[in-house]
Amino acid sequence: MTEKNLPTPAAVGPVLASITCPMGSVQVTVDPAATIARAVVRTEDTTGPAAEAVRDARIAQDGNRLTITVPELQGASGGITQTVITRGGRTRVTQVIGGTVYGSVTAMTITKDGRVMTGGGTATVSSGVEVLITLPAGSGVQMRSDNADLTVIGVLAALDLDTHNGSLTAGIVGRVQVRGHNGDNDLQSVTEWADIETHNGSTYIGSYGGGAARLITHNGNVDLAATSAATGRIEARSHNGNIRLRGVSNRPDLDVVTNTRNGHVSK
Repeated sequence: MTEKNLPTPAAVGPVLASITCPMGSVQVTVDPAATIARAVVRTEDTTGPAAEAVRDARIAQDGNRLTITVPELQGASGGITQTVITRGGRTRVTQVIGGTVYGSVTAMTITKDGRVMTGGGTATVSSGVEVLITLPAGSGVQMRSDNADLTVIGVLAALDLDTHNGSLTAGIVGRVQVRGHNGDNDLQSVTEWADIETHNGSTYIGSYGGGAARLITHNGNVDLAATSAATGRIEARSHNGNIRLRGVSNRPDLDVVTNTRNGHVSK
């Protein structure tokens, strides 16, 4: 295992965690009992691109701002290098010359030692990079990513996520803004407002009690359940997906706007 930790927490109380992680997985746990932030970047690998990325990662805290920066996974010189990451039954193949492929891998045989020559390149089985963060109550997260998935456990005050292929799974979030391309967004609850825009991903909010919601997708579905605490405008738009809004009927306190071109609207 290769690991890097936050050296010495510099402040007590809520923090803003600013995370840059091009690929891998990020887990944020908000612990009401925690008084300081903790962070670790790790991989099960001892050599290879993931191990190098962990060793080159930067973790620092300046007052109430925690910064975690994980560099790109670098390929070896002299040909195509592929990193094959398997987690939770999903296989991810990343090439230096290409993007990320999810799903089954054809025309490739991975040997017991995890290496195979294919198409003039080298494939390396990797556990990937994990970022594990524990934050005190009242903290927020700002994350920039290409292919990393984000999981939030607990009650997060605010989230600002900008990602290309990463997915979001969260518990309770006060304020949430997401700009994504191919990832899904699954939130247990939003209590203040939500502004989520994605191209090919779907958005699900199990319980919404905020004052403004804007949920936009091109090829995904939108599913939101409004509670009695919800007020103001709820805007849900999709080009090719379905829209399902619950708890909005006979609600003069709600301004509900829906639009889909090739999907079905249910409310």
